[in-house]
Amino acid sequence: NTVLFKDEQVLGYNTDYKAAMDCLENSLGGAVPPGTPSPLENKRVLVLGAGGVARAVMYGLQRRGAKTTIASRTRSRAQFLADSFGGRCVEWSARHIDTEIIVNCTPIGMHPNVDESPLNKSMLKPSMIVFDTVYNPESTLLLKEARSHGCRIVTGVEMFIRQAELQFLLFIGKEAPKEL
Repeated sequence: NTVLFKDEQVLGYNTDYKAAMDCLENSLGGAVPPGTPSPLENKRVLVLGAGGVARAVMYGLQRRGAKTTIASRTRSRAQFLADSFGGRCVEWSARHIDTEIIVNCTPIGMHPNVDESPLNKSMLKPSMIVFDTVYNPESTLLLKEARSHGCRIVTGVEMFIRQAELQFLLFIGKEAPKEL
């Protein structure tokens, strides 16, 4: 999602992957030193959706040793991502499984459909992390319900900001000013 033209080369980067993993690791206590196992290692993660951001999330989770399950309204796309990244695929109708982390990569809950959620709130437990990559609105119905059940939440705006920081670094060559 980020392309640089440098020294007659075209360089492509994916800031979705790194931003999403930074968000999740931060929700588990913060970044870990290089060479140290990720706090995502062996965590059971349910990824909802099979589009571009789901692909980036599945890639990052695989690299960090998470145990992933993916469900999408388009089963074939979910199966392809599961096969590509060593995850498990379940039917959309079977997505309400026991898990520790939920990552919504669908547009469900995005403006103007703000009264929709990709999950039944009865599956939410206080020990869970719920990450909704939707950023408009920031507080989706899924996140409101997760908050009311005592879950730790991660918003799409958090991911969006982390992406912007990474893009700034790539484009400008230095860290983004924190006040921005």
